[in-house]
Amino acid sequence: MTMFVEPVALAAQSAAEATGAATTAGVLAGSAPAMTAVVPMGAEEVSVALTAAIQAHNAQFLSMTGVNVADRAMFAGNVGVSGASYAATEVANVTSLML
Repeated sequence: MTMFVEPVALAAQSAAEATGAATTAGVLAGSAPAMTAVVPMGAEEVSVALTAAIQAHNAQFLSMTGVNVADRAMFAGNVGVSGASYAATEVANVTSLML
């Protein structure tokens, strides 16, 4: 099976993914205080319970989004390593053909 891979395009994609992960992490860090500081609408038990439910949901959202940011950062690293690997393999192939 023949594959045509452009290492420069993979490097650009890796940089784009890393930038996206960093941007998402920054937005997440900036919005976390506002999302976790939910104020009850009233003093009755229903408002307190609703506030607790919203805080639990926000905490779960923040933790899952943090995991997804880490996954995207790892993907960016893997794409970059793949591009470097393809480039090194291509250099080895060209070198062996020149012999």
